[in-house]
Amino acid sequence: MTTLTFGPAVQLTSGPGVDVRPNWTPDSAGVIFERLLGGTRGLYQVLADGSELTELTLCNLPGTNATGRPAFFSLNDFAFVSDRSGRPALWRCNLLNGTVTLLVESFQACHGPSVAATDRRTLLYFQQTQGQTFHVHRRDANGDMRQLTDAAGVQDQPWLLSDAGSFVYHAQKDGKNLIYLQPTGPGARRVCLSPEDEGTTYVTPFPSPDGQWVAFSCAHSGASQVWVMRMDGTDRQQVTDGDPHSFPAWSPDGKTLVVVRGEPVADQPSGHLWTIRVR
Repeated sequence: MTTLTFGPAVQLTSGPGVDVRPNWTPDSAGVIFERLLGGTRGLYQVLADGSELTELTLCNLPGTNATGRPAFFSLNDFAFVSDRSGRPALWRCNLLNGTVTLLVESFQACHGPSVAATDRRTLLYFQQTQGQTFHVHRRDANGDMRQLTDAAGVQDQPWLLSDAGSFVYHAQKDGKNLIYLQPTGPGARRVCLSPEDEGTTYVTPFPSPDGQWVAFSCAHSGASQVWVMRMDGTDRQQVTDGDPHSFPAWSPDGKTLVVVRGEPVADQPSGHLWTIRVR
């Protein structure tokens, strides 16, 4: 049975600001991420070797915040979150033609876009429905919206597997933070992948491109660390240690994880991006 081994972590970003919520470009050549700098959140891009750090000014309007992992429709075309309309909504940025267009907006803020590698038409996201209840929703190519989760409480941080047939996400149940796997079809039943409380609300599960593994954050030891497990919840393996690590994202070629080292969601946030080779 194939197992995974991991190389040493290599720092990808540095300098002022706090970096969080990274995702790889579809060609695995670079990473787009959220940077908190001077009290404002914006999107930036860096190549996989740490060079050519660039602010995506098309996404970052003055006086607004652009946040969250980008979800790619193609190499230069992605969904992201921005409050440029007054509340967080989903927008689409096309870097080639220089346009930003509205994708999903509602009375409640929208967060967490996800697009599958083999089905660019399906977009997942989450939003608050009532009280402290959050649900994962689906937007199809024709613009139809459908709620996918129905349990009470929090269901958020969705990420589609590459075939778009199912997705992983974080949910809170009986006071525990858990990872679930659920098909995208109607009437689908979810399966819990967590044997116990993961210990953090920022689990942010992220599947490998071959659909065999999922990377996630776990705080069993007190500090958040990045772990991996098989898609059936077995063979859990800790990847990082020492300083806190979180927000893993798998490169589309399956060869590298990008993670945040630091505490980007603390009262005094810190953090930069590091990469870890997968062998």
